[in-house]
Amino acid sequence: MKSVAFWIVCGLAVGCSSSSGGGAGPGDGGSGDAEPPPPLPAFMPQAEIFVNGPAHDGVVGADCRTNYCRHNENTDMIAWNGGIWLVHRTAISQQLGPNSALHVYESTDHGKTFQQKALIPAPTDRDIRDPAFFIVGGKLYMKALERLPNTTMARDTGVDTMSVVKTSADGATWTPDTVVAPHGWSFWRVKENAGVYYSAAYQDGDLQVVLYHSTDGLTWTAGPQIYGVSADTPLETELTFMPSGKLLALVRMDGDDDELLGDVEPLRTKICWSDPPYSSFSCPQEFDTERLDGPLSFFWQGRLFVIARKHLVGTGKKRTSLFEIGGALEGGPLTIKEWGQLPSAGDTSYAGIAMSDPAHAVTSWYSGDLALDQPWVTGMFAPTSIWLGTIDFSKL
Repeated sequence: MKSVAFWIVCGLAVGCSSSSGGGAGPGDGGSGDAEPPPPLPAFMPQAEIFVNGPAHDGVVGADCRTNYCRHNENTDMIAWNGGIWLVHRTAISQQLGPNSALHVYESTDHGKTFQQKALIPAPTDRDIRDPAFFIVGGKLYMKALERLPNTTMARDTGVDTMSVVKTSADGATWTPDTVVAPHGWSFWRVKENAGVYYSAAYQDGDLQVVLYHSTDGLTWTAGPQIYGVSADTPLETELTFMPSGKLLALVRMDGDDDELLGDVEPLRTKICWSDPPYSSFSCPQEFDTERLDGPLSFFWQGRLFVIARKHLVGTGKKRTSLFEIGGALEGGPLTIKEWGQLPSAGDTSYAGIAMSDPAHAVTSWYSGDLALDQPWVTGMFAPTSIWLGTIDFSKL
C-alpha cells in the first residue's frame, strides 16, 4: 500500500474515534452497542467484523508490535495444508513506522472460524505492510514490504522499500527476512505459472513497474518494464495468467496531483499484455472509469474477477467492490463490470480470497466505520476493522 498524501491530514490523527457494529473477533475487546448490520450485495450471503479496530480506539500509545491496534488493514488469504490462512497488518494508522505487525491465522473449518498462529512484528527501524502469501514446494511463503518511517512524502518517495520474503513449514514459525529485490522496489502479489514465480514491482516514487521472476521464491531476477510513464504514477500491478499462458497486468495509475486521491475523473487503470517468455509488454488499453487500487484478481469457472478499492468521485469516499473483467481475455480489448460493494467505508480494500467449496469463497478486506462513512484521507488515521465475508458465485 502506498503512503499517499499524509501531509494533507497530518493534523487529523487525533479525534478520529468511531464506534462500529459487527461480529466479535480475536482483536475485539468488546464491541459495545452494535449498529444494525449493513445491507449486503446479492452475491454475499454473510459478512462480519473479525478484528474490531474501534475496540482499540484512543490507545494511541499502544504497542502494536505485540497487540492489536486501532488500524487493521492489508489482508491476504490462501488455501494451504488443508486449511485457509489469513494475514493482516495492525498499527495506529496508515503512517509508516516500526509500531506495526502482521497477524497470521488458520481456519480448519472452511473459513467459519480462525485461530491465530503467528505474530510477526515489524523490524525495530522499519514499517511492515502489504503481506501476500504464495506456496513453493509445499511450504507457505509470505512477501511483505518494509519501509523507513515517513510521515510527509506522497508517492512512496524516500521510503527505501525492502521487499522481503519469509517462509514457514507450519504457518506458526517463520524464517527471518530474505530481501528479494534491490532497495527501492515494492513487490505486489506473487503469481506462479509453469513452475516459475512472478511479481510486478513498482519503484519508490511510483515511477515505473517492472516484472520480476524466480524459480525458488527467494532468488529473484528483474525482467522487462511493464509500464514506465512516471507522470501516470504507476504502482500496485496485479498479474493474471490466462489459460494460454498470456500474461495480463492491471496497473494502478494515480496520475497527477489532481488525480492522486481518486476524487476527480478520469479514474484510470492501464491494461498491459505479454506473451511467453515475457520479455516485453504492450499496453494498448486502459479502463478510464475505474482505478483499481490494491487489486486482487482470481478466476472462477473461466470468469475473471477483481476485488479492489472503488472511488466515489466528488465525495472523497471509498468502497471495496467486486468487479468482473470481460471481453477478449486472451489479449483484449477488455471490459469491466461492477457487481457490487462489500460493506466498506473510510480507509478500505486490500482483499484476500480462498475457495471454501466449489461454489463459495471466503474473502477478507478492511474497512473504517460504516456509519461514519469518513473521507479516505481522514479514514487513514481512524480505526479500521478486518472483515470476513462469503461470496456465492451462483449469484453472479
